[in-house]
Amino acid sequence: MKAIRKSVVAATGIALALSLAACGGTGGGKDEPAGSGGKSDSGADKALKAAEPAGTLKAAAAKGARQNTFRTKGTRKDKDGEYVTEGAFQVKPDASEMKDVGPKTAESPDGVSHMITVNDKMYFNGEKVPGKKWWTFSVEGADKSKDPSSELFVRLTSALATSKDVKNTGVETVGGRRAARFQGTVVVSELAAYKGDAIQDKDRDFVVKGYKDDGVEKVDLVVWVDKDGVVAKTEESGKGSKGEFEGDFRRTDEYFDWGADLGIKPPPAAETATEKEVLEAEMKKLQK
Repeated sequence: MKAIRKSVVAATGIALALSLAACGGTGGGKDEPAGSGGKSDSGADKALKAAEPAGTLKAAAAKGARQNTFRTKGTRKDKDGEYVTEGAFQVKPDASEMKDVGPKTAESPDGVSHMITVNDKMYFNGEKVPGKKWWTFSVEGADKSKDPSSELFVRLTSALATSKDVKNTGVETVGGRRAARFQGTVVVSELAAYKGDAIQDKDRDFVVKGYKDDGVEKVDLVVWVDKDGVVAKTEESGKGSKGEFEGDFRRTDEYFDWGADLGIKPPPAAETATEKEVLEAEMKKLQK
């Protein structure tokens, strides 16, 4: 049982327990990104360069929280090594798919960690039971009324908006889109004491607890916002003294396919070991 719980934590512990899942609300309408081109446009670039950091970031976080689906791709480096990551996230109905390719371990002999979540069921790649490529696990008490504002990129964008030294450092092309680059340092003790409206209290407390648990005193954040006011990319880096962020860490993610039909489905039942089968297999291992 302990081994299974450890696998669940490892698979779901992406940066603040990405917690990854998806942006909320309905896609489309005025909040649908227009797909701005990557070429420099003097008018658009001028507006991006002039964008006020705190207000732009606050608006981008709110806009992102109204989206129902999105995809990510990126990289991360932590105490366990370097990873290439990709994900697809949906709020209603609740679904997500995350894949990491990194160092080979006993839990992941090929270096690939692949997880799919559909409502309260989680599916992991790996042969826990001979002949089955996947295994499943139920999340007891899963909150199906998930708050869409509490997504990683929303929290990072909101946290950066509270930084005392956040600056607009210019315009770059991200994923084919021109975007303003906002950069600053978030001091965890200052974020804990923040009482403004740039970040919701519950999200501030969640972020602060995550950093404190990992011994992180300050973190450098960079957020790129495109001309449509949508977050195009985030970067989080710093140094911790324990936990997931022990030592130097860095995570970078690009965001795209807002409002798209992601087609997230559970793996074939014939290829998936049930929770009972996995528990029985783990008990047999312990008895050897």
